Amino acid sequence: MRKIAFLLAICLLLSCFSGCAKQTVFSETFYFMDTLIGVTLYTPEEGTATSAFDDCRAILADLEGLWARQKQGSDVARFNEATFELSDADPRTVALLSTALDVSQKTDGAFDVTVAPLVDLWERCGERDKLPTEEELTKALNKTDFHALAVQKSKLFKSDPEVAIDLGGIGKGAAIELLLQHLSTLDLDGGLLTFGSNVAVFGEKPNGDPFRIGLRDPRDAGASVGTMRLSQGQILSVSGDYERYVTIGGENYHHILDPSTGYPANSGLSCVAVIASDGALADALSTALFVMGKDRAIEFYHSDTYAFEAILIERDGTVTVTEGWESNFTKN
Repeated sequence: MRKIAFLLAICLLLSCFSGCAKQTVFSETFYFMDTLIGVTLYTPEEGTATSAFDDCRAILADLEGLWARQKQGSDVARFNEATFELSDADPRTVALLSTALDVSQKTDGAFDVTVAPLVDLWERCGERDKLPTEEELTKALNKTDFHALAVQKSKLFKSDPEVAIDLGGIGKGAAIELLLQHLSTLDLDGGLLTFGSNVAVFGEKPNGDPFRIGLRDPRDAGASVGTMRLSQGQILSVSGDYERYVTIGGENYHHILDPSTGYPANSGLSCVAVIASDGALADALSTALFVMGKDRAIEFYHSDTYAFEAILIERDGTVTVTEGWESNFTKN
């Protein structure tokens, strides 16, 4: 939930900087989409890095102007305010909502892009320090229905005027991929991008070492459960029950909501990491698999609906790695 409990690099302990020649590393931090974004670039030319950082700011500002639900005039805000359709959505918004709707459908709503009413309800509950009533939950759940959405060319449709979308569970993954695509075209040796709990890399480190990412232990912020190799073209997205939350009656309620109950997902999982070549897909699936729980998540992985790998961490600390990623992940 936005601005309630923000943690930088929530699930990630980045161990990517050792051995680099100091003069070839340039880093900047930005704040967009209610998230801190870290960009580290490897290049001998400071001017090249400065220009690339300016490009990143412009791209992020543009995307925030399209996808921020609370930003007046954004595509998302205009669609949510519309009665039935938005006819002039940006192509990037159309593409992202198409992916969001596809994942919503294929995960049977474990990820639901129309979860905005539930998100708003839990934010209000946090502010008043009181759990939602059954009446409030029922009302919000009745407005949460991805079946009410449709996408056609540049038009976004909804059959129910009260349905509202929230791209918070998929937009950061899409944004990091767009940044990655642009930076990969520049005269840079390589780089590392962190977008909240999303990570991507491109090129090479100056010393030739692979990029290694540590996956945080959900119950110990100072430790990791293991490390993985991440290569260009692979985007990592992590969802955990300790990322963002509201505190009600002294108890923390995490932000990953189960669209079938309206409550924070109680699936037995504490953290899910998804690796895919599509940033939006990785972002949305990390949420969906968390809601599904381990058994359904593994079944979904074997269905070959999408190409991805995953790491599932249960509340008791058990770590499960999908077959295609075992050689890239080393458990501690």
